[in-house]
Amino acid sequence: MKVYLRLIFLSVLLFDSLLANEKPQLLFYCGITMVKPMREISKIVEKEEHCIIKIIQGGSQDLYDSLKFSKDGDIYLPGSDAYIKKYKKMGFFKRSVNIGYNQAAIFVQKGNPKNIKDLNYLLDSNISTMLCNPESGSIGKNSKKVLIAFGGKKFYDKAFDATVEVGTDSRNINKSLIDKMVDMAINWRASAFWKENRPYIDIIQIDEKYAPRKKLMLTELSFSKHKDIVKKLLDYSISKEGKDIMKKYGFR
Repeated sequence: MKVYLRLIFLSVLLFDSLLANEKPQLLFYCGITMVKPMREISKIVEKEEHCIIKIIQGGSQDLYDSLKFSKDGDIYLPGSDAYIKKYKKMGFFKRSVNIGYNQAAIFVQKGNPKNIKDLNYLLDSNISTMLCNPESGSIGKNSKKVLIAFGGKKFYDKAFDATVEVGTDSRNINKSLIDKMVDMAINWRASAFWKENRPYIDIIQIDEKYAPRKKLMLTELSFSKHKDIVKKLLDYSISKEGKDIMKKYGFR
């Protein structure tokens, strides 16, 4: 009996020790285009704060719907500040910091073999095109605004109807170009500079009067249980070191 009790006691001590040594775990809802720099920044904060930062990636709207449903997590980074503005009244957001800018651009296959010059080529029957669903990814929502600003609602409707494929997010769009499923798409500019995309994709700039820069607002969630660590991550992201990491991945 004494041996049995001693084993139970030791098991309780071991369990308590494991709990004491358990690292804080943070949940980070991150738009796909920003995952690479935010993963690098998160690794630095993890090391300094002895924590684990779990990044959930996806379309900005889908991520918002997830955090709204679960009311769990610590940080949200959509592909455009439009999501922060739209949903701020819901009370889920606290401090936000601007860590850079996203901007839409025309994406074409390397070398631009179809000699695409501007957005009008979205209506060319000889060009296979792809646009993102405006109800899922931030680039879809932004593309709709860009095309309406460029040619009006009718132009957008015609361009969307002419697509051979409707994308779900920026990664999905890049894969279709790399696989040569499409000739032309609209995507977030920064992703064209990633090492896995550079050999296959070129970009054509869109005039800023149609495609203005969109702020990337790294935002603390009101239900975060790790506010000190969130503050550390936000502060590091707007430091010189954090900005240099963002630039390395093509963000302005």
